[in-house]
Amino acid sequence: MKNITKKIIAVFAVLAVVATGLSGCGEKKESSEPAPKYYPFEVGAAAEGNDLAISDPNGDLNAADPVAPTGDDVQTATKSDNENAEPSTEIEEVTEADGQPATQYVPVTEANGEAATDAQGAEVTEAVVVTKVVTKPSQGGNGNTQTETQAANNYTPKDDGRYAMWLDISKDNNFFFENEMITATFKVKEDIPDGDYKIKISPDLSDIAGVAIYPEKVIDGVIRVNNGEIDAVDVSGETGMVFYGDSISCKQGDTIDFNINIKNNSGLAAFCIWFYFDGNALEFVEAYPAGEFDEIARSTQIGGEKAE
Repeated sequence: MKNITKKIIAVFAVLAVVATGLSGCGEKKESSEPAPKYYPFEVGAAAEGNDLAISDPNGDLNAADPVAPTGDDVQTATKSDNENAEPSTEIEEVTEADGQPATQYVPVTEANGEAATDAQGAEVTEAVVVTKVVTKPSQGGNGNTQTETQAANNYTPKDDGRYAMWLDISKDNNFFFENEMITATFKVKEDIPDGDYKIKISPDLSDIAGVAIYPEKVIDGVIRVNNGEIDAVDVSGETGMVFYGDSISCKQGDTIDFNINIKNNSGLAAFCIWFYFDGNALEFVEAYPAGEFDEIARSTQIGGEKAE
């Protein structure tokens, strides 16, 4: 078993054992080694020798990546659209050499179709703009330019991930904090296709009794790259515990701060939160405690010493 898996299992196993002692008849078994009651906030990467799956098998990071089709899908879509789309016909005005509209005089007709005449019996005419019918080849149904198609065609997403974990059972009570709790900084890479890139969130949570906590809802984050504005996540109507990521609009080359947030926290004493992202679009820089949880994380001790 790999290091991080052992570490996570040990943290929650200790929590459960200690909770059993606290909630039992009051008798505790003596141990040669004191159980750790603190585990300071820590961030780790998938590449650090763990055997946890990088991607949730039920999730699909690629589905949220560039809104334009990628890989073979681009070639197929472009070819299919160009082959199947019908040529279009348009009516255009004819212009003279000086760029002015060309005109010609045509007879005016009455409602009954007969030629109109003036008081002297002469045929009445009027000037009209000369037009012509033009047939134009199809431009392709997907509207991609050659540059956009080539960029998407050369892009391949890559699953990447980090975990953030923390435990504090020193005070025999749960911790309550709301809103942003973890901030992850990313560098948006250059030369990636415009579109929406998902950051998938997967939390494992426990309370002071060693009972696993399951959020009522988990809402993944979205990084919108050069693709217009994006609305913030609205959790105002949620009544149960919700974990949710930010929705951020940015451009290639930007450095962004992405928050993992919590609403209606019922009380936590430990967590291990994974967040997955497209490593070919986003370069992970760092992650750290934020908001009300920042003060709690700073006070967390291990081995009797304050965490830095």
